[in-house]
Amino acid sequence: MTLSEAKVRAQHAHAFLNAAALVDELGEDAGVATTGNVIGSLAVLAGIAAADAICGAVLGARSAGQDHGEAVSLLSSTKPGKALAPSLRRLIESKNETQYSSGILADGRTAELVTSATRLVNGMDEVLRSVS
Repeated sequence: MTLSEAKVRAQHAHAFLNAAALVDELGEDAGVATTGNVIGSLAVLAGIAAADAICGAVLGARSAGQDHGEAVSLLSSTKPGKALAPSLRRLIESKNETQYSSGILADGRTAELVTSATRLVNGMDEVLRSVS
């Protein structure tokens, strides 16, 4: 993964996080009756994209397999990623809950996921500033 590709994944991470904020803000006005799962899903996508960008910038590679646990391990192998890996793990562990479950995500749970995604995106921004 090139630095240029890592920067594109960083743009994706910001876009997913911004979209989550828009869904939270507009909610029913945008035709989204239950926002929790949508926001949670976008938080998961933001976190994965941020991890990809960090690994791409630091290692020149990202995890591309079906096992998202590999992404946590790869992120953990980087100096900046060690502190961020638990946030990615929380997001990945919630993937089924947010994207495939018939249950509706509670506001508190949604907020936790957005916090984890925000932590990853902020960490990604620091990494990209240091390598640019």
